Amino acid sequence: MTPRIFIIMAVFQPEPEYLAAQIQSLVAQTHTDCHLVAVIADTCSKDLVLETAMAVAPGLPLTMVSGDVALDSVRAFEAGLSEALRLIDAEGLGEDAALIALCDQDDIWHADRLERGVAALVKSGADLVHSDARLVGPDGTTVLHRSMFAFERRKKNPGLRGLLYRNNITGMTTLMRPRLVRLALPFPPQSGVHFYHDLWLGLLAAATGGVHLIDTPLVDYRQHQSNVMGAIDRTQPRGPRWKRPDAMWMRKEATAYALARYLGQSTYNRLSDAVTDGSLSHGEAKTAPLRPYLRRMRGMGTHLRDAVVLGLQGHAGLARIAAGFAVVSIGRAVWTLREAFGPGLKSAIDGFDTRLYSLSPGMSPRPPRNLTAPAKPPVKHESIVDLRKEPRFVPEFSAPHAALNILVPTLNPTEIFAGIATALDIGLGLAVRGYPVRFIATDLPMSSPGTTQLFLGRLGQGQDREATAARISLLCGVQNETLPLHSGDMFMATAWWSAHVAERLIRRHEMAQTRFLYLIQDYEPHFYAWGPEFADAMASYHFDFEPVFNTTLLRDWFSEQGFGFATGDVLAFHPSIDIERYSHVARRAAGKGPRRLALYGRPDVPRNMYATAIEALARFVSKENLGPEDIELVSIGQHHSDVALPGGHILRSLGKLPWEDYPDYLGTVDVGLSLMYSPHPSHPPLEMAAAGVRVVTNGFGPKDLSRLSPAILSVPATAPDLADALGLAWHAAPVSQSEREIDLRDLGSHPEDMIDDLANRLATQLARI
Repeated sequence: MTPRIFIIMAVFQPEPEYLAAQIQSLVAQTHTDCHLVAVIADTCSKDLVLETAMAVAPGLPLTMVSGDVALDSVRAFEAGLSEALRLIDAEGLGEDAALIALCDQDDIWHADRLERGVAALVKSGADLVHSDARLVGPDGTTVLHRSMFAFERRKKNPGLRGLLYRNNITGMTTLMRPRLVRLALPFPPQSGVHFYHDLWLGLLAAATGGVHLIDTPLVDYRQHQSNVMGAIDRTQPRGPRWKRPDAMWMRKEATAYALARYLGQSTYNRLSDAVTDGSLSHGEAKTAPLRPYLRRMRGMGTHLRDAVVLGLQGHAGLARIAAGFAVVSIGRAVWTLREAFGPGLKSAIDGFDTRLYSLSPGMSPRPPRNLTAPAKPPVKHESIVDLRKEPRFVPEFSAPHAALNILVPTLNPTEIFAGIATALDIGLGLAVRGYPVRFIATDLPMSSPGTTQLFLGRLGQGQDREATAARISLLCGVQNETLPLHSGDMFMATAWWSAHVAERLIRRHEMAQTRFLYLIQDYEPHFYAWGPEFADAMASYHFDFEPVFNTTLLRDWFSEQGFGFATGDVLAFHPSIDIERYSHVARRAAGKGPRRLALYGRPDVPRNMYATAIEALARFVSKENLGPEDIELVSIGQHHSDVALPGGHILRSLGKLPWEDYPDYLGTVDVGLSLMYSPHPSHPPLEMAAAGVRVVTNGFGPKDLSRLSPAILSVPATAPDLADALGLAWHAAPVSQSEREIDLRDLGSHPEDMIDDLANRLATQLARI
């Protein structure tokens, strides 16, 4: 039987000419039983895809998948694969009657791409086949290189563990069986894009039915400036292959090792789940190559052996990666043993003995007089002084034009939360409006500049993306001793210590712009006890700057505290929350199982008042006499230990939910508890209320979020008051749609309007490009 092939294409702001050429190449396939599933990842290209398909492929069956939220490439293919399985099941196609292929929007398939893929699947019995690709220029005809495998020096048969050193599977060359897709969905969560769908599919295929390479190009891979991932030339030496290990080198290697370990463990866990639910039989999965990533203290020997073998085979780049994994694995074991048996052990024993002797006779034995303690070296002052306030780089005034330098602690997507994301959005908005912007990481080195660039690719739709991207620079003030700046640059501080950095750079180097912008998102002195950090945070408010406040509530708090810069004419914007993303979420039908209460639980952030929230929950479930059959308690925001509460309840910690899944999950929550003991309104209470959750939060100074929606109950931040408010929320009627439509303008101007105002203010200080 000739299988029907479902072709998954992710579409994001396509070049119409490229899209038409690709769809035409699908129509020209010698395997003719095809069905195109186009995922509209940018939410707005549906008409273009439909018009193009009607023009060049009127007979090609087409299903389009679109939504209200833009998707990155991984999420787009995940949505397309889910739709393909739905179509296969709806048409009653058996496992051998349907196959699935992945397709990019701007490449060109050779006419026999699918026919040869089907033949290879049948002959090899593999679950996934992939091929080589020919690299072509933007015109689609100029051949840049005959083989992507040769161009990138890929290992043709790396095996399961080898895929975790470097992926050799390109998604748009793949053809796979539906059973592999059923096993692969859903994809493991990730913050940003750190691994691609083709690697995840390849790992599962290599561990189960196998991967087969068609060692000839079956696709023309079009190289152009808008490629999400372009081919990397590894035919020429790229600088020194070996570098003396240092802290920065270790962090970079650790980043790659962490991803490999995460995927290795995720692969093993998914296969274990499949055996448990019966979709895989015992012994069907081959997981032995994953052992170095599964063992808690071993595995470095395997990586070292791999490094030697790969080096002897002529794969020097892969050998370096394997050696780096071995070094990180060894460092992990050494660090663990040092923590377990090092100074901590002596301190623990001494501490126990001190308490023991306090029982009787009340003091510790005196040491012998002839005991001479070894001389300790003096402590370096750098280990005592807070170096975050000091620039780690020296400006090298070689930049061709002045720019706005936005100082952020980190540019690594996994370390970016709401505060840093807001600063990045402001910088991206100014770049869209024509201003050159440099993002400078001041605290942590960039682990992967490419991943950061993809994360920052959230530029507004309909804009000139290439021109905007050209105005943005990513600089690391940790790894580089000098940075290319301009004497006319302006700085934006985003935390109190970066305000000190901006102030010192301006004064030390006599910058032309003597004032800096200060993005104030909370009252930071209250993050600390009275001491150096409290004093340094307070000192930052006495520099010469122009404030930009995140909400009028925060601005009013500063004004009430007597800060003269918090006047009514300074910029203040409301939280950057897409209310419609939450207010349109479908609610779970009532009466199906216990009702769900979600806590925004972050034990490591004092102002989120985790202990108070736990006490309030204990009071609430006891007072209401609720049992596990009545209520399910979950904690979101940060992983922590599950908590046993009265009545046999267990508060289950779900940790940080994927951003894409968060709104739909809130649609299953009935009551929320989210605390923030500061003048800044945190996002979760507003997001919960917009999603139809009756949410309890606390007031603080001028902050009273209940004025924004009746779905929000704002009470004093004490356990009794919070428990009583939870009782009111529990017995209240479901949140109405009108209560979910929250108007944030009461908290300040729209972020885009604020950026417009900021751009106008910068017009006299920075030149647009």
